[in-house]
Amino acid sequence: MEFDQKDEAPFNLPEKKETNKKTLAVYIAAGVISISSLIFGYASYQATYFKDAEIKKLKSDLEEANIKLLRIDSLENQVKELETSLAKNTATKTEPKKEKKPLAKKEVKKLVPAKKAAKKTKIQVDKAKEKPLKK
Repeated sequence: MEFDQKDEAPFNLPEKKETNKKTLAVYIAAGVISISSLIFGYASYQATYFKDAEIKKLKSDLEEANIKLLRIDSLENQVKELETSLAKNTATKTEPKKEKKPLAKKEVKKLVPAKKAAKKTKIQVDKAKEKPLKK
């Protein structure tokens, strides 16, 4: 009988391969690079997402501010138009009124007492005439 070492061995041990340090370093470097690129990619995604959201918010704020400025400008224009129309109205109304009012008041004052006196005298004359007739 021939002696087989394989059969007699209680268990088979695989032969140890020599690990190449260079390939191991390459695998570790590739793992580190892939993990860091994943982390960087996720961080850049989050940053762009938040930047986009912030940009949208700023754009909406800017649009609201522009709308408010347009409203303010239109109101200012209306105020200027009203001021100019009031100035024109007061300029046209004040000059003629100043001239007419004093003259009209003086004439009315002069005429009203004369009319009242004339009415009183007519009434007194009529009463005086009527009284003696009745008696």
